[in-house]
Amino acid sequence: MATLTLNRPKEMNAFDADTARTIVEAVEGFAADTDVRVLVVAGEGPSFSAGGDFNWVLTWPSLDAITRRVGADAMMGAVQAIYDFPKPSIARVHGAAVGGGVGLMLACDFAIAASGARFGLTSARNGLLAGIAIPVLIQAVGPRVARQLLMHGGLFDAATALRLGLVDQVVEADALDETVATLAGELRRGAPSVQALVKKLITEIDATPHDSTAADLVGEHVARQCVTEEALEGMSAFLEKRRPRWAV
Repeated sequence: MATLTLNRPKEMNAFDADTARTIVEAVEGFAADTDVRVLVVAGEGPSFSAGGDFNWVLTWPSLDAITRRVGADAMMGAVQAIYDFPKPSIARVHGAAVGGGVGLMLACDFAIAASGARFGLTSARNGLLAGIAIPVLIQAVGPRVARQLLMHGGLFDAATALRLGLVDQVVEADALDETVATLAGELRRGAPSVQALVKKLITEIDATPHDSTAADLVGEHVARQCVTEEALEGMSAFLEKRRPRWAV
């Protein structure tokens, strides 16, 4: 298990272009490291992440349009890098997750929150658009609820986040690390090639018409996966009543 910790506690882990690029570099490094099976995204200090750094965004009026777009693309890239990470990922959420911080959280495959955590897509109240959170927000809660959250802009508690489907589990703060570690351990029992394939396929199928095209796509991968080294090892381990080698 590797942990990517947002480390700007004085800024509530808000991020600018440089921070976003650092996130991308770190995620790419973890993706290439075969010893890393699960990625945890966490925040240092009192909060998970406040999203985009206002002190940075306030400099944008003095910048040209291309430079502003580069900055926006950098923030989008950080969320996309976590979303595209080919291994399981878990958001460890405490304190506040706001705006782009919600985007980083939802880019992870799982989100576990402390009971005292607060959430919000507050940008509309600041005259901004929480754009970097929109794609993953729609995927998590659907278009209708996404519109409501983005237009309302208010904060809400962890119980509401759980009800809406923004987080998968809410625990007491002192149980947060143990709960995340337990889930990471469970995820390490899955075959890495299958987990990577699931993440790739779900995205492809979601963008495919629900007709024979999707069935053909899945059938092709099922037939191919059944003869891989991990599939043969997994079936043998089951029959021999032992754990497969990747889960030991």
